[in-house]
Amino acid sequence: MAPKTRFTNLDEFYAAVMQLIHWLGREGHQGEARILDSIMHTAWTTSSELLGELMLALRDMKGDYSPELRNEIDTCYEFALHHRKILGSTHGR
Repeated sequence: MAPKTRFTNLDEFYAAVMQLIHWLGREGHQGEARILDSIMHTAWTTSSELLGELMLALRDMKGDYSPELRNEIDTCYEFALHHRKILGSTHGR
């Protein structure tokens, strides 16, 4: 069974990550915002590589976030994880 997500495609997910970057910055989490921004603005060979890097960065976010922000981080992480499984790109991570 597929996880529940509001994202129906990668473009929606990427737009949500960009919004998440701004949200993190507004709530004082500039380090995390910079990490995600750097990942989003790096030239990747495949979308799978980009998803993998975003997944790892989102997974490693352990800050003291508001419940709403934590939920958004988790939602983005779950989408990236699930989408990489669909692509068969889970090995080594």
